[in-house]
Amino acid sequence: MIKITNKNIIDVVKYSDTKIIFAESVPMGDLAEAKSNFFILDFETGEKEVVTTSVYKMKKYGHAFERICQQISEYVNCSAIILENKNVLVMSEDSEAGLFDRDGELVWTKKLCYNDKPVTSLVNDGEYFWSVCKNEDSVIRFNAENFNTDIRIGGKEQDTFSAPYFASADENYVYVCCSDKVRKISKDDLTVSDVDGIYETPKQFYKLGRFSILCNFDGTYIDKDE
Repeated sequence: MIKITNKNIIDVVKYSDTKIIFAESVPMGDLAEAKSNFFILDFETGEKEVVTTSVYKMKKYGHAFERICQQISEYVNCSAIILENKNVLVMSEDSEAGLFDRDGELVWTKKLCYNDKPVTSLVNDGEYFWSVCKNEDSVIRFNAENFNTDIRIGGKEQDTFSAPYFASADENYVYVCCSDKVRKISKDDLTVSDVDGIYETPKQFYKLGRFSILCNFDGTYIDKDE
């Protein structure tokens, strides 16, 4: 496992099949405020390069990123997914969500919940998207067309997930950070299993091909499948 930065990584956005954009929080002089810097890491070559805020915003919010970012208070510390119809769904850390059309016009706002409990994380999955509900020990798949609950995995009466707080995905799995471990849901048959080789639950976990990205409190690490 290789440590790539000591700084606090607050967002990770896929740039290509081999590259990721990292948003790192850098404290200002008085430590009361922080700014965000952005860099791309090429996982195949190990090369790292600084990128502009505009590149980060376009990859996260699509081509209408300028208009969308003018209408949200915090464009880094929030979840965002570009849906199949090119609409963009954005959700803040307090579960307030906004849907923007492909031109960046705000269509609606509402709080995304399950059983009246807030959900966090937005994970794209074609005609669906996934979120986690920490208070209900559940992972929820929503219909991306009508935003209704499609399926729920886990629950208070089950031990499938313990206080899940973050989710991400690749082509095959949804990865869920819980209070005690990282688990994965197969998109094919919805079976749940553990992610092996993780001894400390990270703040965020991502998978890019053979590479795992673990954002911990002491920095961000990269691991490679054997």
